[in-house]
Amino acid sequence: MSRRHWSLAFWSLVAVFATAALAWAGPIHWTQPPTITVISEAGDPRREAVREAVAYWNRTFAELGTPFRLGQVNWVTGSIPDDEIRALGRQARYNPWPTMPTSLASFSGDLLIVLSNARFISYTARTGDRVVIAIKEGTTPPLSLPNVVQNVIAHEIGHAIGLDHNRDPTLLMCGRPAACRPDAFEASSPRIFSLSEEERSHLLSLYPRNWPVRSPLNTG
Repeated sequence: MSRRHWSLAFWSLVAVFATAALAWAGPIHWTQPPTITVISEAGDPRREAVREAVAYWNRTFAELGTPFRLGQVNWVTGSIPDDEIRALGRQARYNPWPTMPTSLASFSGDLLIVLSNARFISYTARTGDRVVIAIKEGTTPPLSLPNVVQNVIAHEIGHAIGLDHNRDPTLLMCGRPAACRPDAFEASSPRIFSLSEEERSHLLSLYPRNWPVRSPLNTG
């Protein structure tokens, strides 16, 4: 087997373990609107991509007829040490309950979105009753390609509200072990990729039209 094929096989296994870890922890299911804290350098251009991704999901919930919405977005100027954000990602691949770094735990919010300048595979990690989304540095491909970063962020938020990967490269939630990569989101005009009907139905099962308000995150 060639080095390239070994690399693809390795990262496919990583994705399988990461998906399994989230599954062991139980599905993410918010029971009140999660407040969002975005941690980035001042003026980070990816902040606009976060706005677009949050608006996309709230439009989707409105279309589905559920009262569930992503909550208030708070913008914080700061950073998380590169080694800590990478370490959390490594934990999340195999551990259903990774430990949140102290540098992250000090921030408020139910859903923390870290716009990092480190290199790693962007990920979503559940830590107790909170969820962390970590987005890798955006100055080099694939995240620097047009239309990619807002889709990567929207994709990770999809995991943070309870969706898994699919295998369809035309859809937002396509991902490993399928051969979908972030550069598939490249487009000449801005757009966020769509969901499957099955995914829309699954969202309605998690957040029905009579969606209740209870504790911040269903951990059962």
